[in-house]
Amino acid sequence: MKYVPLLVLAALCLASSMLIAQSAAGLPTPPADAIVLSQLEQMSGWGSCNSPNCAGGSGNGTYWMAQFQSRPSLSGASTELYNSGVWADALWWLKLGAYDNVTNFLWDFYVQVDSNAGSAAQALEYDSFQFLAGYNYMIGSQCDIAAGVWDVWDELHGLWIHTAVPCQGFSPGTWHHIQWYVTTNHAIHTYHYGILVVDGIPHIINQTYSAKNVGWDHNIGVQYQLDVNATGQGYREWFDEAKLTVW
Repeated sequence: MKYVPLLVLAALCLASSMLIAQSAAGLPTPPADAIVLSQLEQMSGWGSCNSPNCAGGSGNGTYWMAQFQSRPSLSGASTELYNSGVWADALWWLKLGAYDNVTNFLWDFYVQVDSNAGSAAQALEYDSFQFLAGYNYMIGSQCDIAAGVWDVWDELHGLWIHTAVPCQGFSPGTWHHIQWYVTTNHAIHTYHYGILVVDGIPHIINQTYSAKNVGWDHNIGVQYQLDVNATGQGYREWFDEAKLTVW
């Protein structure tokens, strides 16, 4: 038998375990020419709102964003979000430009919440989107804490749809890894929720919904939203190492 150095064996074992983990998660490997937009939390250009006609909710309360937070952080510069107010919702979005030909979206990020979120959060929302030929492919998702499940968004009918994936919030003071693989079909104006991976556990969603023609064009991007319940108590969420890969 040919001798194989221990370091080579270790490297082979590590590579093998990574392939197995990737296969178990079910996430696709992006092609070599995929576009990788990374460190979204550190980019300029974020917009925000908390009015009922923009974010929903009551429109009451205080909300803000603070970028480049060293603690807690994975990259050394996380972004902190805060919202308060009875039934108040606050939305933050980042438009990344025109990538009209892409139909595959692999969104990967980490979130952490504070201790108040356990009693004050109604829902924690995470969306990706594509605007093309007037159509809004709003690929929304949320940890619907009140219902205890993950929801996906039906853009054409303006409805949250419950999935069977449980979500009763996130344990505070620790980072949670969220990955979404979704696709769009420009020919028939639909978008498809493929796979959700939460802290390494994959969930096959396999649900398709129709985009809505709202007259918007030539952009892709991501959104975060914090919804407060009847307590009105403020809480914080940090996100870090946010990356959107498209092809």
